[in-house]
Amino acid sequence: MKNKNLNRAAILGALTLFFTACEKAYFPQPPKAKVPTETAALEASFVSTAPITINDAYWKNADFLKVPVSDLNKGSLYPDGFLNMTGTYNGLTSFNKGADPKVVMKAAYDNTKLYLYIEWIDSDIDPAIEASWLYGPADPLKTDTTGGWTSQGNSDKLALAFDIANASSSAGTFADKGCAASCHNNKMQPATGSVDIWKWDLAISEPLGYATDMVTDPSGLVNDAGTTIAVRNKLAAGNARSAPEFEWDGTAQEYVRPDGKSTTLDPAFFLLNKTAFVGDLKKGDEVYHNETYGCNHCHGDEGGGVGSFGEATAFASTGFASKWSRASIKSFSGDADHQGKQYWSQVPPANYDDLIAYIKGLGSIPGYYLKTPTGSSSNIWSVSNVARTKVNTIAPHTVYKVILVRDLTTGNPDDIQFTTPEGKSYPFGMALMDNDGKNHIGSLKQILTFKSK
Repeated sequence: MKNKNLNRAAILGALTLFFTACEKAYFPQPPKAKVPTETAALEASFVSTAPITINDAYWKNADFLKVPVSDLNKGSLYPDGFLNMTGTYNGLTSFNKGADPKVVMKAAYDNTKLYLYIEWIDSDIDPAIEASWLYGPADPLKTDTTGGWTSQGNSDKLALAFDIANASSSAGTFADKGCAASCHNNKMQPATGSVDIWKWDLAISEPLGYATDMVTDPSGLVNDAGTTIAVRNKLAAGNARSAPEFEWDGTAQEYVRPDGKSTTLDPAFFLLNKTAFVGDLKKGDEVYHNETYGCNHCHGDEGGGVGSFGEATAFASTGFASKWSRASIKSFSGDADHQGKQYWSQVPPANYDDLIAYIKGLGSIPGYYLKTPTGSSSNIWSVSNVARTKVNTIAPHTVYKVILVRDLTTGNPDDIQFTTPEGKSYPFGMALMDNDGKNHIGSLKQILTFKSK
C-alpha cells in the first residue's frame, strides 16, 4: 500500500510539472508593467493613440528627461508704466521661492504630430494677468509714478526654442550652444539664421488652448504669420499709461478649444467677449472720494475694504472688478441689498461710468483680449491642469502640467519641420518664467530624439 501511495504521489508530481510547463508554453504570463526610466535626452516614442490629456496612461509610463535649470536672464525691467512684472528678477532665487522647480519632460509622436509633456513645480499660481490695467500700486524695483493708468502684473510662462535655419550669434551656433544662439546684442534675435519659439502663457495662450508661435531672425522676434492669439488691450498704441480699450461685456465666455473640449473663461482674468471701456478715471477718483457720497467711506480710500464707516468689499483685489459687468455693478449698487445704496443714490448719474472706471482700475482689467488664431500662428495646441472657469489664486498651488501638440511638418517657413523624424535628433532650449516675461531660468540646450517606430 505504501508503494502504491508513493507511485501515486510521483504521478501527481509529474502531471503538475507537465501542466505547469504547458501553462508557461501556451499561456504565457502577462508582461510586467513598464517602469518609467530617466533618459539623457528627451526621447519621443511612437504611439498609435494620441496622448492629449494630462492623465493619459502614456504619460504615466513614459520615460522622462530631468531638465537642470540655471539663470538664463535676470535683472531686467520693463519700460516706464509697466510695473510689478518681473517676479523672476533675481533668477533662481526668485523663481518658486528659490526651490528647485524639478522640471520633467516627456515626448511622443505619431504619423502626423509631436506631443511634448512638461511638468514643473511652482508653489503659487500667479494670477492670470499680463500688463493688466491698474490704478497703482508702485513697483518696489522702479520709481515710475502711479498717478493714473498703468500696465501691471505678469503671468507664469514656459518657452521652447528650436533651430529653423542654422541660427548663430556671438555665443556660437544653435547646434552647439542651443538657444544662446537666439540672442545677439542683448536682444532676442540671432545674428544669422532663424529660431522657432513656442510659448505657453497662463494669461494669453492657456485660455483658448493654443501656444503662442513666434520666430526670431536677424530682424527681431515676431509672431508667426496669421492672426495671433492675443491683442494688447490699449486705447493708444505704444502707451502703457493710455487706458484699456475694452472690458468684459457680461456674457458667458464659452469656447471650444482645439482638442474639442469646451471651457468657460473666468472674466476676472481673461477677456474674450468684450465691449468698449468707458469712463474717465480722474473724474471717477473724485467721485469715489467725495466727502458726502464717496465709496471710500465703506470700501476704503484705496479700495482695500476698510473705510471710516466699517468694512466692505475690497475693490483692490486682483481681478475683482473685472468679474462684474458694468451693468451688473450699476444694478447691484442701486439694489436694496447694497448697504451703500444711500451713497450710490447721491452719485450724479452722469458720473456712474466714471466711478465704475475707477473701481475697475482698482481691481485690474485684462491687458490683452483673446482671438482664435489662424494660419501659422495656430499651429501649436496646448492642454494643461489649470482651471480656467474660475482661476483659484488662494488655494495652494503645487505643479504645472502642460502638453504641447504640433504637426510634425507645417510647410511654413517660420516653423521648424520634423520631416521623417524617426531616428533623428534636434537640439532645443527651454525657459521658465514665474510672474515675468523678460527674466527667466532654464536650460540652453537639450536634445529631442525620435525613437524607432
